[in-house]
Amino acid sequence: MTRRTMAIVAALTVLAMLASGAAAALSTPDGLQLPMHWGLDGKADRIGGKWPALLAPGALMALISLLFYFLPSLEPRARNLERSRGLYLRGWASVLIICASIQIAVLSAALGWGLRVNHLVVGALGIAFAVIGNQLGKSRRMYMIGIRTPWTLASEEVWIRTHRLGGKLMVAGGLLLFAAALLPLPSGLLGTLLIAVISVAAAVPVVFSYFAWRREKAEAQPSL
Repeated sequence: MTRRTMAIVAALTVLAMLASGAAAALSTPDGLQLPMHWGLDGKADRIGGKWPALLAPGALMALISLLFYFLPSLEPRARNLERSRGLYLRGWASVLIICASIQIAVLSAALGWGLRVNHLVVGALGIAFAVIGNQLGKSRRMYMIGIRTPWTLASEEVWIRTHRLGGKLMVAGGLLLFAAALLPLPSGLLGTLLIAVISVAAAVPVVFSYFAWRREKAEAQPSL
């Protein structure tokens, strides 16, 4: 898949999100209040008018897609971004999946579908984590995408080793989240699992990159 193809897919997805949101807004009563944000327990913690709530996910996805489209022009290491095309494009696709799940959640609230929002969004996050993690280990040093620590940016080898570990953690965590979203777990437990997966996938590679850099630096010093 190319950037142009991904841009077309993103544009069609945004149009579908905006069109479905507008259609739902026109078919529901004036003054209807809908959730615009949910807590980890799956309960809405921010409410807004039907038009902002139903159009916000599509508008957000449009802005994010513009950022992704122009990312190659912003990345100082454009050659490495090209070598990491899989991560770049699948990262973009993953954000589409997450925003689409949020759109479906708002439509569910507006049209009374009765979907369990936390299970829907956590399942989408699980898919996104697995998709991104599958490509993470194949990436090369960049400033705009990836696990950017002082130690991964200082060494190509540390970058590769850290991202291979981070990719495995993201795939495992993503599959766990997706499986958990299919089960009738309590909302609190599902939210706790989400936080745990994010914490492990974020913290472990950062710590690992430091010690990998220290080891590489020690091995590079001449023996006395």
